Amino acid sequence: MKKKHLAITLSQLKTAQFHVDLEQYMLTGDLAAEILITAHDFGDIAGKQVADLGCGSGLLGTGALLLGAESVHFVDCDCDLMAMARENVHTATKGLKTGKASFTCCTVESITFHVDTVVQNPPFGTKKRGSDLQFLKKATAISPTVYSLHKKGNAAFLQKQTEHMLTHIIEMKVPLYRSYSFHEKKVVNIEVELLRFEKVNP
Repeated sequence: MKKKHLAITLSQLKTAQFHVDLEQYMLTGDLAAEILITAHDFGDIAGKQVADLGCGSGLLGTGALLLGAESVHFVDCDCDLMAMARENVHTATKGLKTGKASFTCCTVESITFHVDTVVQNPPFGTKKRGSDLQFLKKATAISPTVYSLHKKGNAAFLQKQTEHMLTHIIEMKVPLYRSYSFHEKKVVNIEVELLRFEKVNP
């Protein structure tokens, strides 16, 4: 599936009002597609066991299924969003032969499974200090390859927190639309970096 088609498909899926205390922000279909095509081009999606941690409405995991993932684990502590992710997977993959999808409503600390690749859009860690690092540490504990979206400028610090090698830093912009009462502008573009980590063989 080409990036344009993937972006259109993901843009048509459902989203919801997110919770400020969880720092939940919606990825656009375009950005989710860009992240996934990047991972796919590295050979980290097709035929792989994938996890979407903090999946929200499930755009990254759904896209991974459409790109040929063998299976995708959807994980989020918000059970309402987990139900929406399940619905989105059903909508996007209906009539298609795709890999297996599993859904778990829990915190990232509770995860015990292992996968080939993690794709995640974790909290930025501005409301709850260290929440971004918590996601990264769990991701690198359960997978040899991790794609994680973080605010620009944190790559050097995050690299020191894991034994995985930071192989690529890809600059992107996340459009944050007015979704909370404290947001003053209709949309603000936040500079972020997609970080690709890979386990170093001893």
